Amino acid sequence: MQHVPATIEDQLTIKAIKEECPWESLPKRLQASLNSREEWHRRIIEHCIKTRLQWNTCFARKVCRESEYYEELMRYLRRNLALFPYHLAEYVCRVMRVSPFRYYCDMIFEVMKNG
Repeated sequence: MQHVPATIEDQLTIKAIKEECPWESLPKRLQASLNSREEWHRRIIEHCIKTRLQWNTCFARKVCRESEYYEELMRYLRRNLALFPYHLAEYVCRVMRVSPFRYYCDMIFEVMKNG
C-alpha cells in the first residue's frame, strides 16, 4: 500500500524529486515552503531512504556521498525495525560489512536495550 501525499506541497516535492529538479528549477511555491537548498537536499535524501532506493540510481547521488546515504538508510531501517535491505546487500555487506545476521542482532540488541 503506497502512502498518498497529504498536501499539494508534498505532491510537488515528490514530483520534483522524481524529475530530479535542482533547487534553481523548483517552482517558486515549493521553494518558499522549503526555505533553503539544504532543506531541499534533506527532503531528497529522506524520500530516497524511505523508498529504499539504491544510491547510484536515485537523486540522492547528486546531493550526498554514498557512505553518508547508506549509513543514514541503515539507521532509518533499524529505527523502524524494517527487514534487511537485500536488494542493497552488495554495498551493505561488502562495503559496510553488515551481514543480515549482524543487522538483526544489532536490531534485537537495540530493542532489548530500549525495552
